[in-house]
Amino acid sequence: MNNKRKSNLLKLQIMLIKLWEWLRKKHFCDRVILITIGIASTGWFLLRVIPKPSRASYPCMRAVSPFMSGFVLYLLSLGGISIILKRLGKSLIRYNFLSSLFLVVLLFLFTGINITSDTSVISAQTAQLTGPQDGPNVPVGTGRGVKPGLVIWAWNPEATNENCRNVVDNNDWFFTPENTDTEIVSKMVSDAVKKLGGSSDLKKSWNELFRQHNKTIHGKKKGYTAGEKIFIKINQGTSSWALSKEEQDNGYTVPKEIKPGQRRLRFNGATETSPYVVLELLRELVNYAGVKQEDIFVGDPIAHIFGHNYSVWHAEFPDVKYVDKFSGQFDRTLIKPSEIDLLYYSDKKLTDKLFDCIEQADYMINVASLKPHGSAGISLTSKNHFGTHARRSASHLHYSLIAPMWEESPRQVGKASNGGYKKYRVLVDLMGSRYLGQNTMLFVVDGLYGGGADETKGPVKYFMAPFNDDWSSSIFISQDQVALESVCYDFLRNEWNGKNKHNAANSVFEESPNMYGVDDHLHQAADSKNWPDGIIYDPDNSGNPIPSLGVHEHWNNPVMKQYSGNLGFKNGITLVSIPYTLVKGKN
Repeated sequence: MNNKRKSNLLKLQIMLIKLWEWLRKKHFCDRVILITIGIASTGWFLLRVIPKPSRASYPCMRAVSPFMSGFVLYLLSLGGISIILKRLGKSLIRYNFLSSLFLVVLLFLFTGINITSDTSVISAQTAQLTGPQDGPNVPVGTGRGVKPGLVIWAWNPEATNENCRNVVDNNDWFFTPENTDTEIVSKMVSDAVKKLGGSSDLKKSWNELFRQHNKTIHGKKKGYTAGEKIFIKINQGTSSWALSKEEQDNGYTVPKEIKPGQRRLRFNGATETSPYVVLELLRELVNYAGVKQEDIFVGDPIAHIFGHNYSVWHAEFPDVKYVDKFSGQFDRTLIKPSEIDLLYYSDKKLTDKLFDCIEQADYMINVASLKPHGSAGISLTSKNHFGTHARRSASHLHYSLIAPMWEESPRQVGKASNGGYKKYRVLVDLMGSRYLGQNTMLFVVDGLYGGGADETKGPVKYFMAPFNDDWSSSIFISQDQVALESVCYDFLRNEWNGKNKHNAANSVFEESPNMYGVDDHLHQAADSKNWPDGIIYDPDNSGNPIPSLGVHEHWNNPVMKQYSGNLGFKNGITLVSIPYTLVKGKN
């Protein structure tokens, strides 16, 4: 099936859901809505599923099947009432009162079914919708990168220690040297950069990545120029609140034991930046890309850099600037907010300052973690920028996520009160900012230890192939932020599908990546046709709406993991795996 036909079929699927929403807004009675949607969805379902029964499992088929089943139930109840009334009349004429009584009971039963089928079945459907709105291999947007839409996935189970428990006992945190093979991680990163840059020579690959980024953003294909500044955005959010004063005063070090009298630790070994992916990036930037240490800034502006990261990086690269907004203690570089607001949210409600190290950066590298998120469904490179602005916290941004009640006290799990599509998403502004997403020359997702259900707690072992109840042991990189998040989203939504039962230490909600509308920001970042009515994304307040920021697509299935590029089509995502046998097809 060609891409044009796929796109047309997808539009028809989405129209059924939009038709239902329109009828509700116009206050049509439930019976009219049931009949209208029932006829449309039944016809559509039969047209799609009879030729190929496997389509019944497609997300949009699952979305319309309840409408169809409610309609069929309604028809059956009408037929039942008609038959009962005819037989009841005959029984009364014959004075067969026992039979008449039985038929009256049946009449009430079928009438009840008829009444409820056109109300409760229909009215519940929006809350029941889950997963992505679009089906497999229907790309939207314009790819970016040396090879547009290319995402590299490196996997090596030997990179992590399968016996790691991520607990304070024996200092068995996932980020300790004993739980990571640093040489394997270094090779995973370097091999991925070579694949992405299109050369077996690491220096040439880095040069090509810089050249391609400058061509995309500035219209001039030039490499890195000496003296240009690079900011590496990491993920360290829990360091701002999960450490005791003693631990902060000791260089932001995590606890190594529970002291006498302590009942529990505030620090949970959260799935955040660990030392070794960033260490390899520093090595390659300095030794292959020609960047001086003093021109590199590393940090998470909203929080501190954990001591276990700083000690590893500083030992090898003492002249890199390790930033902190609170203090210059412990050899940190103090950063300051910009003098004026630099980030303008496109719903016109708020603006934000950024920090000087970001305002002055010529390039950014975004290093996120692979994990679900209670409010956003997933936490990847765009969500990583909730730590980039100059406020004390990111609480002012959560209203635009799909499940903002996760942030309330007590936390409300799995309530996508702002779910769905074509709604304002602050993540799109962050992706489109000239200082943030559009200034990023490399997007990285550290998936060595994939995160659990609660983003503030530790990693858990993953079940989907090829992980098979082991750590995810993966690194994903791309120059296309939309494509990268789309791929990582496919991994997370299939891993956290409600069927797998993860370690109870972090499995409060097994389905957060499958809340309805998790990928809404990716639809909108890819194509302005998916923007909400009345919203024009212009986070720089320049008067120029953002262009397509990349290409969005879902794979064909979680076994093959193939995108359009792997299947020989143009204009979609291509997922290249290391080793290559994980994802077959053209690449």
